[in-house]
Amino acid sequence: MSRPRTVAIWNPASGNAPDEQKLRDALGEHTELVPTTEDDPGPGQATEAVDQQAEIVVACGGDGTVRACLDPLAGTNTSLAVVPLGTGNLLAANIGVPSGFDAAAGIGLGPRRTIDLGRINGEAFAVMAGTGFDAMMIRDASSSLKSKIGSLAYVVSGARHLRSSLVPTTVTIDDEPFFDGRTSMVLVGNFGTITGGIDVFPDALPDDGLLDVAVVSASTWREWAAVARRLLRNEPLPLDLARRARGRKVVIDHARPRAYELDGEDRDPATHLEIEVQPGALTVHQHDSRRGEAPTKARPTDRGVRT
Repeated sequence: MSRPRTVAIWNPASGNAPDEQKLRDALGEHTELVPTTEDDPGPGQATEAVDQQAEIVVACGGDGTVRACLDPLAGTNTSLAVVPLGTGNLLAANIGVPSGFDAAAGIGLGPRRTIDLGRINGEAFAVMAGTGFDAMMIRDASSSLKSKIGSLAYVVSGARHLRSSLVPTTVTIDDEPFFDGRTSMVLVGNFGTITGGIDVFPDALPDDGLLDVAVVSASTWREWAAVARRLLRNEPLPLDLARRARGRKVVIDHARPRAYELDGEDRDPATHLEIEVQPGALTVHQHDSRRGEAPTKARPTDRGVRT
């Protein structure tokens, strides 16, 4: 089988960056390896690859490297493959791509899947965006701690914010009022799984033209423990602490600025967030199942329920 023209984008300055030659050997001679720079962490390289009619762009790194490729590739004929090499890679986890160099073998030979993207205040995300607790947890997980203990750094950071104050918030879904009250966190997902393999949205499908929404009002250790226990057991969240819905457009208004994040990248606090789905915006490569990794499975569900 012939290999498509492939461009791999990687961050050589990352604390988790592999040896360049090892990465080249893993990707193979058919792949052009392009480094990011301090001035351009990936979007420019991905845009140039699209302009040069590359068939596949490979994001070699973590969530930041993947997200840098989303806007340039959205709506084009260039597809995205992932080699997870960073602290975390949510897209890889959700599409069944193994971590490390194992993902480099067979790029372009496995199944492809067209997925939706979300957009929060104009920026694309593939997996999930959120405001409040999760964004503060991501913001305050230091790079040095992540390099030492990996994704456990988010647990340490999250523990500091479990008793953060609730903020008056309104949530509108598809132009219909959905929630008006005090929140600790609002999550909007395209896929359902977050760091640690926790299914926040176990029925989420990334190709149904809908985003899944969770509005959470937990604010004490006991309330967060109840939410965590339900999530770990894949049980419905307690209705007095969380409400769920699905829609194509979500508008969140806070009474005061709150941090928000998209695919693990934090952004400056904002009071107004507009989130929309971009259906069928991106083609992604799952791992070649002939090499021992099964592609992600679709989960049948009633897609119209609000709780």
